[in-house]
Amino acid sequence: MRWLALMALAALGGSSAFALPTMVRLGYTNCVSCHIAAQGGGVLNSYGRGIDQAQSYGAGEYKPSESAVARILTAGGRMRQDVRWVSQEAASSSSTGGPWATLMRNRVFYRNATELGKGFRVSAVVMAESRVQPRPNKPYDPAIIPGRAMLSSAMLQYRPKNGFEIAAGRDLLPTGVYVADLGTLLRSRNDGGFYDTPNQVKLFFWHKRYQVIPFAFGPSWQTGGRREAGGGGLAEFDLLGSGKTVFGITGLRGSTTQMDRRMLGGYARLGFGRWGILAEHDVTDRTMNAAGVAFRQHASYLQGFWAAREWLVASVIGEQLAVARPYSEDLRAGKFELAARMSSGFTIAANVRMQYNRITGVWAPSAGVQVAFKPVY
Repeated sequence: MRWLALMALAALGGSSAFALPTMVRLGYTNCVSCHIAAQGGGVLNSYGRGIDQAQSYGAGEYKPSESAVARILTAGGRMRQDVRWVSQEAASSSSTGGPWATLMRNRVFYRNATELGKGFRVSAVVMAESRVQPRPNKPYDPAIIPGRAMLSSAMLQYRPKNGFEIAAGRDLLPTGVYVADLGTLLRSRNDGGFYDTPNQVKLFFWHKRYQVIPFAFGPSWQTGGRREAGGGGLAEFDLLGSGKTVFGITGLRGSTTQMDRRMLGGYARLGFGRWGILAEHDVTDRTMNAAGVAFRQHASYLQGFWAAREWLVASVIGEQLAVARPYSEDLRAGKFELAARMSSGFTIAANVRMQYNRITGVWAPSAGVQVAFKPVY
């Protein structure tokens, strides 16, 4: 099958498709150094573009273009933008020995950050995809089925000085360990992902050894009982001051007409030269208002990674999800991923994953490959 050929290509030398929290191994405690937005994601600043280039297989020094076209695209240096195309092919089986199904999915992102002057900036991310990936429908959490195109982020940001920023608009909520894979148990069950972008106001306070992010949020495009509003916060500290030992906590409370949700979690980002550890554990209490039913969820994520080269990173990932009665679930999953960056504009990654349902006894294997191309930078 096609996915087998693509996986073989990835194993020979692919490229990481994301700016990952694995950067902690180099002493980057947060995203501010490389990204324009304090939360990370979106377009890179000039320093980040240099790091992006240096960590690719081609390496070399980043040199910004001074052509007339570049001046137009950057609005004289006030605008940063790029276009990304991401293609994913996945193969999965509902049970060991069962029939395998393949799925090809393409996504295109346009990302923009424009400086308005005096510390003000606007940013936006527009996404279109060939196949949507709705979050699974649960009795306590209805499925989210978006359109094929959406405005996934639109923010107004104000940074009066280094170390403080206020942002308002539509975006992902802050998270301790940003996991780009929407299929992880941690992301799919804790309101994380490209489709969960509520309206919000958040403050960023950061220094060399700490970061604090309080936030309040309300519903955006969601309808019905999923129109959640609430608030929360994130706080983290670099324990040893080396930039490689970050520990943090997150908390959130949200309410809808149908359900109340309270989440508390802890996380760690640890780097040791060529390797490191990313870990997060969340405990979520939900109460169904009409029925008066209360239940608890535990979700865990653990990733050990090793950078064989600056451009080639291998990861072993473990996941766990446990939901109490009356909505009992008990899932375990393991995953191996190989990711590499062939150039600052071309990346490829491959993975194999095995999930086990401890209640039904069913094993569900899957495999996938992702190719990303950034033609405009």
